[in-house]
Amino acid sequence: MYTYTQYVINCLRVRASTVLVAVLWMALALPLFGWAAAQGSALPIAFAVASALTWIAGGRAAALWMRSAIPGSMPQGDTGRGSDRIALLVCICDDLDASAIIRSSHQDVAVDVVLLDDSRDPDVIARVDDLAAARGWHVIRRAERSGFKAGNLNAGIAELRGRYDAFLICDSDVVLDPGVARISSAALADPTVAVAQASPAASPGRSRFARYFGPLLATHLGVTRRGRGAHGVTAFLGRGALVRAAALEDVAGFPEAVAEDLAMTVRLRRRGWRIVDVDAAFTEDYPIDYAAFRVQMRKTAEGAVEFLRHPGQMRGLRFREGLDLALETALVPVTALAGAATLVTGAALAGIGTPPPVWVMLVSTFAASAPLLPEAVRRARTQRFAAGAAFALTAGLLYASTTFVVLAAVVRTVLGRRATFWVTPKTASHRGASGTAALLRDELVLVPLLAVGAVLASGSLAAVVGPIGPAAMATLFAVGMLPRSRRGLVVPAPRARSASSLSHRAVAAPPRGAFPTRSRTLVS
Repeated sequence: MYTYTQYVINCLRVRASTVLVAVLWMALALPLFGWAAAQGSALPIAFAVASALTWIAGGRAAALWMRSAIPGSMPQGDTGRGSDRIALLVCICDDLDASAIIRSSHQDVAVDVVLLDDSRDPDVIARVDDLAAARGWHVIRRAERSGFKAGNLNAGIAELRGRYDAFLICDSDVVLDPGVARISSAALADPTVAVAQASPAASPGRSRFARYFGPLLATHLGVTRRGRGAHGVTAFLGRGALVRAAALEDVAGFPEAVAEDLAMTVRLRRRGWRIVDVDAAFTEDYPIDYAAFRVQMRKTAEGAVEFLRHPGQMRGLRFREGLDLALETALVPVTALAGAATLVTGAALAGIGTPPPVWVMLVSTFAASAPLLPEAVRRARTQRFAAGAAFALTAGLLYASTTFVVLAAVVRTVLGRRATFWVTPKTASHRGASGTAALLRDELVLVPLLAVGAVLASGSLAAVVGPIGPAAMATLFAVGMLPRSRRGLVVPAPRARSASSLSHRAVAAPPRGAFPTRSRTLVS
């Protein structure tokens, strides 16, 4: 039994992990800044600042990994009745995946399926209507498409007001385990709980890219969510969650922002509502290729900057929660800016004959790879050491290759451009030379500018090497570079054995591809 004494001990363990990482960061940062100050110029100082910022991201990832084995808050007993009337809301925007929706609809408690269709493609609209008619489902379309996904949800919920106790939020590519609605409904028996959030994993990939990198989703989010949960912070992920209708009324619906999940987390916590993780799971599509992965990274960066431009919205949160949410959100844009600065200043220092110490580069490499290590360790244990090492290297190169697409998104949004809700393409792109050049547009613009800056700062042409590195990686991924192995690229994803998956068997669904889909990227 989980006692109060164990709870206190676990709280102390959480604090100890934070202190340990902070002390280690200071122990490394102080000699770094000492070396920079001894050089007697601004360039080493700039390099030290940029490097220290990237170390924060690595330290946070390491702390979350340590905390992920620590149980979270004291469990709460049922204090009321769960949700009797549940609507499964499926958001569609030219990305209909009928087989996934059908499988998600097979819950072991009664749910009404409502398709919130924001599609513009006439073929998709017709297929949505046919699917709804064949299944007896309801379709809601809004006259004015504004507010991104949140606007779509708000329009649907407004039409359904008063008819349901809770709404199960789902995207078109999400497949819910059969027990998600039942388990989540039981969590909402506690009247302080607004959201019961299930655990995500990547569905079996339809491409080599998705099959190789997809298992990272479950491992990374699992470590992150357990680590944050041990610290008392649980976030709404925007899908695979049951949301109480009364809580939505209380906070005036979903915030109409690109990062609506993050904004909703803040809005609910400010009003005192709780968000809890439940022992249930769902799968979703991993980006099908490198082009789709870049779209997802761009959306994440723009949404993060949009959220950070309004810091006042976090007033009223507990300090611990506010700091955690700010760090989690800022890591993507700050790491992109700091990473680019490290490349330029490091190359410039090498060009003038004073390269950074080797130990600094090793620490930076570890910090950059820290979020990937749990999945690399899992592969090393379940397959062989070489598989884990290969994944750590390849995934590290993958994320490094997006440095400039993220940097460009951050700069544009910081300068006032409105954040865009990019819909991740569901079909693989087929590119020739011109298509590849268009995909690498940000590299073609930023790399020459940064290379010139590095040369001017150092006076040496050798400094161009720094900015060219990530661009070369992006080019390799754009033309289809992926590691091969004798065992192939099918890597089993870690999957939580939830109560729903143990107690119930999924109902057979039409094979994926029975309803062909098309998608396009939206610019709202």
